[in-house]
Amino acid sequence: MESKSMQTDGAPNAADKKRISFRELAAYTGIGLITGTMLGLVLKMIQAMSGHRVYRLLLNADYVPLLGRFRLTETAEFVIHLLISAVLCALLGLIGRRIAKRRRLSASNAAAITAVVGLLIGALLYPTTLLSAGGTPPIDSLPAWTWWLAVHLLYGFVSGLLLYAALPRETKRF
Repeated sequence: MESKSMQTDGAPNAADKKRISFRELAAYTGIGLITGTMLGLVLKMIQAMSGHRVYRLLLNADYVPLLGRFRLTETAEFVIHLLISAVLCALLGLIGRRIAKRRRLSASNAAAITAVVGLLIGALLYPTTLLSAGGTPPIDSLPAWTWWLAVHLLYGFVSGLLLYAALPRETKRF
């Protein structure tokens, strides 16, 4: 039995092209998990090598009212970070899909857009070090700022390339 949304020749109709598939949304979410893991591991390595507590800042959530009540393990904090990354990449994937349907979107454009988003998120999050109970880098640490922003820029760039690769073929215009 054919679905009502299929044309008689079996090809998807216009309504199907507008809907996002579970597979596509799962791909965007998976990209967030992959790039979020990359971000965390790179920041952990930088912290281990340089002593700048940028990984601690990534995981820090003691200033969030509900989360601040609990003593979270590093694993729990990392899972929260990954969930945020998965949601962010799912949203960026949906936005990229919409942009690609309206006008030409290249891999380099997608990577540049998401790199700027990553940089902006990094710039907005770094000042949360002021809200921390301790263990995060000082607000005036130029090396910590530089590492933090560079890795968030890289996160955005890689996310954009992977999200572009995950776009459905019919939305890409070469």
